[in-house]
Amino acid sequence: MAESYSTYCDAIEREVTRIGEVGRSHDLAAAVPCCPDWALADVLRHVGVLQQWFAAMIERRSPERLPFGEVDFGVPAEAADYPEWLVARQIEVGKVLRAADPDAPMYTWGPGGEVRFWARRMAMECLVHRYDAELAAGALTPVDPTLAADGVEEFLVNLPSAVGFAPHVANLRGTGQTIGFGVWGTEVDWTVRLDTDSFGLVPAVADPDATVSAETPDALLLLVYGRISRDDTRIKSEGEADLLDKWFTHSRF
Repeated sequence: MAESYSTYCDAIEREVTRIGEVGRSHDLAAAVPCCPDWALADVLRHVGVLQQWFAAMIERRSPERLPFGEVDFGVPAEAADYPEWLVARQIEVGKVLRAADPDAPMYTWGPGGEVRFWARRMAMECLVHRYDAELAAGALTPVDPTLAADGVEEFLVNLPSAVGFAPHVANLRGTGQTIGFGVWGTEVDWTVRLDTDSFGLVPAVADPDATVSAETPDALLLLVYGRISRDDTRIKSEGEADLLDKWFTHSRF
């Protein structure tokens, strides 16, 4: 279901620009309800640093994870300057992304080992953090449903590889139990199986042990990223409660 490389480049530019707009027009000290330790300023700083780190690795076609200390992020001393810094640095990040060969080999922590991994990863990071920023500001705007559905798949594809920086993911083990993820009234559907020594996406099964479905793709994306809970009115879950508890306890990164 992955989108084109240019689609991800466009999404990164659009989402970062929107985060910058929110930062310019709202209180940077506003709390982020779904991230209790963060204020709006923290969202801008995080996205600004992360996009430059991604871009630095892409520009170097780095064969290994690049230490953050090797990148000059230029973070302003004052939070009030974060919005302009974020958007200005995005312009440079965009140039690096669009000049890169999406098929060029490089380090990735998830499957693929190519530049395109990072464009997709960055697009989803920015999409979710745009929600964080808008939620803090009380100014939510629609999420593209196609990109949101792609984000759900990207999350489920990469999650097994996240154990390197999210060791709790290793607790997602079982004896073949399956969880189905979907969107109400559509054919968007993914199935994850938990085995004794691994877990991951598998072809759809007729009767999974548990199911989680959402009213819209963006609601499902927010759910898997822990921005909303299963108690949200946009979410329905059925089947083995212990299995779902295990999944949502250990799947966040």
